[in-house]
Amino acid sequence: MSKKTEVKPYLSRVKNWKIRNIVMLYLEAREEFKNYRRSSRRGDFLSFDKLREICEILFEIKEEHHLVYKRLIDPQKNKFEKGHKIMPNKIETEFMNNIGLLFHKVMVARESRYVMEHYVEKSDTFQKSEESLQDYLEKIDALFEEGIDVLTSLIQVNKDNILLLTLLLEDPKRTKRHFGKNAKGIIEQFGNEEGLAGVYFNVGQYYSASGWPEKAKRMLESALKENADHKNALAGLANLN
Repeated sequence: MSKKTEVKPYLSRVKNWKIRNIVMLYLEAREEFKNYRRSSRRGDFLSFDKLREICEILFEIKEEHHLVYKRLIDPQKNKFEKGHKIMPNKIETEFMNNIGLLFHKVMVARESRYVMEHYVEKSDTFQKSEESLQDYLEKIDALFEEGIDVLTSLIQVNKDNILLLTLLLEDPKRTKRHFGKNAKGIIEQFGNEEGLAGVYFNVGQYYSASGWPEKAKRMLESALKENADHKNALAGLANLN
């Protein structure tokens, strides 16, 4: 029996939703950390609670991953756990590793901050804890930058996931903040050869079929702004009116 047939039907059904949720949580964690880092550079007070929140988001991502994908139990032998979960591909495994490393480093940074807040005064111990905290913040920064590159590849191999596409279009400014100059290209790849017009049309169709006519209308109008002669978008808009 092939591995594909061994996967639980439930996991196959929810995979697209899980990927959407994982990406959403990752961007949320990255944004929270970037805000924390800016405060750090300004010399503002950095609370233990904020690092704990980021840690909890990353833990939730880890749990979502392990619900859907087989866990890598021996990296040296590339050995995965047995069971009826989905076998992760190379990019998915890289993303899982990035999240695991982030979680553990944020957890260490969190505990350094806790020691500074609750156990030590301005002393040699405090100074060492602060140096450790700054060191880990730099490591976390680097991991999030690496993670965005991996996430870009993950999105590319999931360009048939309409739920992921709706996430990226729900807040274009957020998408731009995280992916920068690559944001437009990431969105366009969902439209195959039709560019942004095709992207907006596909999402408009999804919204229409899901019973969200107002959202569908906005997307179809956006498709027509990109291509005024897009026949399917014109027909879809006419059916909504």
